[in-house]
Amino acid sequence: MITPSHLNPKSIVNLGSFYTPEFLVEKAHALLQKYISSQKYTLLDSSCGAGNFLLANGFDKIIGADIDKGALDIARSRIDSRIILLHKNALYNVSRGTFGISESEKLIIIGNPPYNDRTSIVQRTVKNKEAISMDLALQSRDIGISFLRSYEKLQADYVCVLHPLSYLIKQTNFQALKDFAKHYRLIK
Repeated sequence: MITPSHLNPKSIVNLGSFYTPEFLVEKAHALLQKYISSQKYTLLDSSCGAGNFLLANGFDKIIGADIDKGALDIARSRIDSRIILLHKNALYNVSRGTFGISESEKLIIIGNPPYNDRTSIVQRTVKNKEAISMDLALQSRDIGISFLRSYEKLQADYVCVLHPLSYLIKQTNFQALKDFAKHYRLIK
């Protein structure tokens, strides 16, 4: 398993860095394949880290983005050169255009975005509440909610992300995601 060993502990906490094990990546792709049609899709992981979710076939275009340049360097060394990798903050200036995705493309968002409460007292000595800039409409104390809001803004046809169910059923989190919930339903 690949770990974010290029980061110091403070950066790991502030970025919410966790590299998803291969068996979970495979489960996510298998689940997704049950629901997508034979139509052509663009696959986006907007917090791709080392690129584990980008190792897939059968998509017209595959795009990975991450704020962590070191993670993208790891991804570049592991994945096909046809995969587009972007060094960008996926929560800032969010639009399909900033990812090179046209409005007409069918979009699938996949991955394991960070779930990191920026105001939590857990490791508060290393947390930087201002570590990640984001669009006003996406702002939340929890980066996970911000990522889910960004998926709705990108108008993804499917969202297949690892997300703790307990996180989604908290009333405050559910209220913070009301626009997201209007467009998506939990399948599994």
